[in-house]
Amino acid sequence: MIPDPEKAIIAALEHYMPDLLDTGRSRVFSQAPKGWDKLAFIVARATPGGASRSPHLFSSVYFETEAFALSRGEASALARRAAASLVQASRDGFRYADDEGSGYLFGFREVNAPSLIYDGLSSKHGDTYMFQGTYQISLRPLR
Repeated sequence: MIPDPEKAIIAALEHYMPDLLDTGRSRVFSQAPKGWDKLAFIVARATPGGASRSPHLFSSVYFETEAFALSRGEASALARRAAASLVQASRDGFRYADDEGSGYLFGFREVNAPSLIYDGLSSKHGDTYMFQGTYQISLRPLR
C-alpha cells in the first residue's frame, strides 16, 4: 500500500536536510508550530489525489513548501535547499515506510519556483520572512 505522501515528503526533507533536526526534533512540519516566529523551519503540505492515471500503482500529489526564517536571505536559501533536496530525493528514489505502507518518491516537477510571500513590511510579524514553492511528486509502493 502507498504511504501518506505528505509524511514521505517530510521524511525526505529531514533526510536530505539533516541540519533541520535539532537534538532529535525536526524543524519540518505539516503546519506551523507554536512559537513559529522564533525559528527557521519548513512547512510541507501535500494535496493527495492528484492526476494519477493508475492510483493503485502510484500516487501523484501537488505540494507546497513554505520556508520561514528571520531574514529574507535565510528564508530564500531554505526554500531553494528544500526544492533541491526533493529533486535529489526523486532522483535517488527515496524510500519511505510506515505502518500504513511503503514506497519511493519519483517524478519531481516544479510548478512554481520559491518566491517571497511576505516579509516584515507586509505581515503582522515584522521579523519573519516566508518563501513558498509549489511542486508535484509521485509515490510508488515498494514491491
